[in-house]
Amino acid sequence: MDESIISKELVTIDKDSNLHAALEIMQKRRISRLIATENGKIVGILAEEDIANSLATGRERKLKAEHFYVSGSMTKDPVSIDAASSIKDAAKLMLDKKFSSLLVKKDGLLTGIITKTDLIKTLRGSKKEIKEFYTQDPVTVRPDETIVSVRKLMLGRNIHRVLVVDKGVLVGMLTERDLARGLNTFRKAIDKYPQADIKRLTVNLVMHPGPVTITPNESIGKAVGIMLEKKISGLPVDAVNMGIITKTDLIRGIAEGKLP
Repeated sequence: MDESIISKELVTIDKDSNLHAALEIMQKRRISRLIATENGKIVGILAEEDIANSLATGRERKLKAEHFYVSGSMTKDPVSIDAASSIKDAAKLMLDKKFSSLLVKKDGLLTGIITKTDLIKTLRGSKKEIKEFYTQDPVTVRPDETIVSVRKLMLGRNIHRVLVVDKGVLVGMLTERDLARGLNTFRKAIDKYPQADIKRLTVNLVMHPGPVTITPNESIGKAVGIMLEKKISGLPVDAVNMGIITKTDLIRGIAEGKLP
């Protein structure tokens, strides 16, 4: 594996920290996951999707983000891969474990972390067309649907983003990052508006409006360039039948040997 694509800097957080603090670190460092530690030992990985899962819970909808902790939200016992492995091996392992990141070890010692974003960087020069890899008939939701119901849908389908469509027109995209940040904002407002109910929070309030689109005949390299520049994980595909190209689609292409 090319060591230049491995992230050497490991940003950590104590497992007993709260999710509000975790989100602040993520936003400040512009990253989507943290390494959870206990007494200096790695015990898990906390990703934006984990935060969204915790903050969307209806059972504790009156609690603020400060009352949810890393230890109860993180993915425990993170998977690692040897630095000598190929990017194809890394892609296969991510898909098999349904993880978006892997710890990297060399001679048994932790040296970094590799993410889906790191892997797709190897595709920036790919001339292959998007139409070979994008997902057709993606999951769509309405802007007036509730965050809680959409989060359940995403969990059930094992997807990390949905397209927001209003009367047949694409109006936005909703990702786990949008969910985590929107829910965190809601949780912070509970003291001021105690009557607020998380079950009434709707998609239009937290979605990313007017997403960048791409066409099926454009190159994978162009799609990757936009994803990296905009720091996004998926692009709606403007075709006769709407589609979406995501990092997971690209990782699958790498795992199957079709990319780069």
